[in-house]
Amino acid sequence: MSPSCRSMSSLSRLPNLRGRFDCDLSLYLVANRPSFSDENVFFSKIRSAVQGGVSCVQFRDHQNNVSEAIRTALRLKQILQGTPLFINTLQSFDVVHAVDAEGIYLEDNFSYWEARKLLGRKAVIGVPIKTMEELLALGNQSDVDYVSVKVSPSKKTCPRNDHVWGIEGLRNVRASISHRIVAIGGLNVACVEPVYRELRLEDGIAMAGGLMDQEAPEETARKIQSIKQKIREER
Repeated sequence: MSPSCRSMSSLSRLPNLRGRFDCDLSLYLVANRPSFSDENVFFSKIRSAVQGGVSCVQFRDHQNNVSEAIRTALRLKQILQGTPLFINTLQSFDVVHAVDAEGIYLEDNFSYWEARKLLGRKAVIGVPIKTMEELLALGNQSDVDYVSVKVSPSKKTCPRNDHVWGIEGLRNVRASISHRIVAIGGLNVACVEPVYRELRLEDGIAMAGGLMDQEAPEETARKIQSIKQKIREER
């Protein structure tokens, strides 16, 4: 596990984590490999975003085979130098084990309790919440560490999650569960402030194109972190 993940002793108010490691989800980068034909550009964008304050990275690749995904993830792990890495690929569990990633995002319909059994107690597990039925079924399930809530349409961030909650829906989800939330869906620097204001300090937002499509992801990430810090100070 990454040194960026710290003991949960100081965050005991989050019962769903039950002593597992807490990773900073505040600015969550979704790095979609198929969006870039040039691998070096792909890695350069990620490196720049992390330098600007991205707190964790999800490696997403539903196009390449498992050996190619592992090769890419291993290189990414070296670049991240301790920034938590979550895996979202066609063979996610194989990649997680091969690169010793910090966790997994279960975009596909896979049992989170089975994922916990396969990955162990310290792995970070995230799942999308698409319906109120899924929200109610989740309850205080301790095998899930965070949920993603789609607040606006996006083809890059969880494209197979077609349910859009909107800001009001995000507010309702936040009031209904104890789990940490990562808000997703076409977000960029111009629209993050109202989203952050609906979240708790331990929650976060996820971006794909909002960072990876920028000429200077580092500068964009710094602007977003300054917005988050302003909200933190106001509270």
